[in-house]
Amino acid sequence: MLRTPEGLRALSKDRPVAPETVERYLESKLGAGYEPARRVMSTLARSFRAEDLAVRVYGLYEACRPEVPAGTHGWGAAGVLDLSRTLEPAK
Repeated sequence: MLRTPEGLRALSKDRPVAPETVERYLESKLGAGYEPARRVMSTLARSFRAEDLAVRVYGLYEACRPEVPAGTHGWGAAGVLDLSRTLEPAK
């Protein structure tokens, strides 16, 4: 993550990535599940103060990440995202 004049930006190979690029990527991976996932993730993020979210973000990712079939390894492995489980850390 990098703070730019336009705001916070994700990094790819040490270069800032436009938010539109990130959204297109997520839409391509989640398909019809993109909007529901975005709503749930926004709700989760708003349930924390910014300072707390910054400290807890990786733990939240671990609690919310999709289940990946046994024997599947690596980033980007296809899995099932259970949105009902995603809001559990906000409770």
